[in-house]
Amino acid sequence: MKIYESPDKGQTVYERPFRTPVGQVKSNWYYVFWGIMAVAVVGGQIYVGTGYREMARASRDTSIGVTCVPQYVVDPSKLNKTGEFE
Repeated sequence: MKIYESPDKGQTVYERPFRTPVGQVKSNWYYVFWGIMAVAVVGGQIYVGTGYREMARASRDTSIGVTCVPQYVVDPSKLNKTGEFE
């Protein structure tokens, strides 16, 4: 069963001797860095989502009443077919 070809002489992972160095070695700081980045991205998404939720709640709770009182009466004969003044 081959998983992938290794850079050393075409041997697969299972066929390589135990003490043979691996081609790509990552330090622990690599995983620490990307772990911190993942937490930062998820934290930012939660922060922005919470802000949108609060904004939606505020806009839903705000009720603005508008009352239109006509200041003059329009003569229907002066309107065109779309209901606008000519």
